[in-house]
Amino acid sequence: MKRFDYVRPQTCAEASGEMENGAVYMAGGSDLLGELKQDILPKYPKKVVSLRDIPELKDVAVEDGKLKVGTMTTLAELTESETVASAVPALAEAAHSVATPLVRGIGTIGGNICQDVRCWFYRYPNEIGGRLDCARKGGAECYALKGDSRYHSIFGGMKVGSPVGCSGGCPNNTDIGSYMEKLRAGDWAAAAEIFYRVNPMPTITSRVCAHLCENHCNRMTVMATEDIKNADDCVSIHTVERALGDYAMQHKDGYYKAPEKETGVNVAVVGAGPAGLTAAYYLRKAGHSVTVYDKMEKA
Repeated sequence: MKRFDYVRPQTCAEASGEMENGAVYMAGGSDLLGELKQDILPKYPKKVVSLRDIPELKDVAVEDGKLKVGTMTTLAELTESETVASAVPALAEAAHSVATPLVRGIGTIGGNICQDVRCWFYRYPNEIGGRLDCARKGGAECYALKGDSRYHSIFGGMKVGSPVGCSGGCPNNTDIGSYMEKLRAGDWAAAAEIFYRVNPMPTITSRVCAHLCENHCNRMTVMATEDIKNADDCVSIHTVERALGDYAMQHKDGYYKAPEKETGVNVAVVGAGPAGLTAAYYLRKAGHSVTVYDKMEKA
């Protein structure tokens, strides 16, 4: 496991105050610690905030005819609680049927509800062959659709129909909404990775593209010609892409990497314009040896 800060606040207010950028909550830990050991998450937490020492999260009581169970109550405590056995005996029996005594002694009600995705593609250990950048981690593909999907729900794993909004107006089908979400979260690196899936030269295209996507922006639900008082304008996506492209060029080592393996295939690309260079980029990324021919001395 990698290093991280570990804190054990005594109140909910203290726990909330510890949740800064890069921090995660830990209930029982049986799920989170396994994820950290296998390094399956795209980002490793800088701090783990344990909720174990907060008394107000462990209450089990009947109030106004309703059973209240604190989020940090363990499955073992549910099984052994006389209050639970008296008020809702089926709940005590259900808790006793879960997993093993060791897990029941650690696993909490809140932790079980917040348990991360159990799909084995999502949880593929990094040390075996590298974590899978699946759709649930912001990737473009749900591997359970084509691979072994026993015990897994794949509803929502496939993008159906035509792209809507701005992405539908982009001839390249750039996933604008996804990279804008990353930018709003301050994650420029992830935003650039999404963009580079379909476009390796944002610094150029952002300055020459007609940006037809802006005509389909969700912010333009009311056009100025219809109601000037309530009219809105589209996101200036070309300026966003310029900033994103400039960021990528400042960190080009992360986006213009040598292929992991060579295929031994030689490919010729005629024309060093945007289309030719884009084709060359993805062919080289796939491991092919690429030669670009152009009549001009400079591309």
